[in-house]
Amino acid sequence: MIKSFFSKQTRIDPIIFEDLKVPLLILDPLWQEQFRDRKTDKINNLETKTKGILKEISRLTEAEKKLKQKKKECLSQIRKLTVDVHDYRDKDAIKATELFKIAVVDINSELDELGRMADKLPKDLERVNRELLAETVSIIYFSMYNSKERLESLTPEIERLRGEVHRLTLEQIECEEETGRTYQLLHKMVGREVVNILDQQFQPVET
Repeated sequence: MIKSFFSKQTRIDPIIFEDLKVPLLILDPLWQEQFRDRKTDKINNLETKTKGILKEISRLTEAEKKLKQKKKECLSQIRKLTVDVHDYRDKDAIKATELFKIAVVDINSELDELGRMADKLPKDLERVNRELLAETVSIIYFSMYNSKERLESLTPEIERLRGEVHRLTLEQIECEEETGRTYQLLHKMVGREVVNILDQQFQPVET
């Protein structure tokens, strides 16, 4: 459950999201699209850290794969030498077997070390991704909040302009009706030809 508090500062503490399972943001196309042109230095830094951890996870996975294959080959060689070692007491076979056994021990040590490193990386990845989430939310949430404040300030002005438009529209209608009634009366009193003469003489010339 997300902690239900926000800092009054303009940066949100990542601890707010500590119980939230979040997909990797840098792999999200929508996140990349939204932040293509507005990444802060912190976002760039966290994105670089995330890529570095992913690269290290990939490297450890590949190293583990190679070591396991090498261990498999060593064990296979030990099995092949079993008859020569136990039945014939072949010195070269015994020596080779010991070397393969030492190699297996070394490989196991390396695998253990890789395992310890690999166990740490998911937590590091989650921590950095959570920091990136906090920075992301800080930017978009407070940007949204600022837009909301601006919208609230615009609403009264929009309502005023709507009222002004309504008043002017009524005035426009009134003027059109008055013009229509006047022409109608003039046509009735003096006729269309006289009205046309008056229009030609007194209407302002358009420039």
